[in-house]
Order: sequence, then C-alpha cells, then structure tokens
Amino acid sequence: PIMSRTLKKKKHWSTKVVECAVAWGNLGDFGSVVEILGGAELGQFPYIGQMKLDVLVCHVGKLPYYGDVLLEVNGTPVSGLTNRDTLAVIRHFREPIRLKTVKPGASSALCSHRCCWPVT
Repeated sequence: PIMSRTLKKKKHWSTKVVECAVAWGNLGDFGSVVEILGGAELGQFPYIGQMKLDVLVCHVGKLPYYGDVLLEVNGTPVSGLTNRDTLAVIRHFREPIRLKTVKPGASSALCSHRCCWPVT
C-alpha cells in the first residue's frame, strides 16, 4: 500500500509536454533562428539550443527554453533521430511549425538514467 501511494503522487513526464506553433517571418530557415543540439549520434535526444528571440513568434502555446528536449515537429517524432535527420524533418515543413518539447531532468524524465539527458 505504501508503494501505491508513492506512485500516485509522481506525475508522468508526459503531463509536462509543451506545444508551440512558432514562426520566424521567413528570415532564413528554422536552423538559422533556432539551434538544434544533441542527437542520436551523441547518445542524446535532440534539444533546443540558442534562439533568436527577437525573430521568433509563438502563435499557440509558449516558446521552449534552452535545453528543452525536442519530441515532435508537426506531429513527427524526432526523439531517437540524429541531429542531421532532425533538421531534415524541420526543413520539410513550412512555417509556422508545431514543436512539442519537455524540460529535461528528474521530475520530467523520459528515462531515469541521467546519461540520456543533454548537459545544460
């Protein structure tokens, strides 16, 4: 009975997923406005790097933060892809694009092993 109470208190990481429809006014491609770091070739999920906040407009939801793990782009899962493949998925779509992200860390971990998460 004690274990079941503990399990009920913990929120699943999926409750912390944030979605955002983002545009950048055709000022170059998405990669010139938002840096995508990590990738399967590094043993990491793709994650958000530096962003040009003066250019980005979030139409729905809220903008991700530096270090947030990128889960989906327009409904296409990108976790487990290489950085190059993630960027190819992003380039496939016109703006605005929908991003699903989640904060890394113990409270919202997709995996309990810290080695799976990017260093921020």
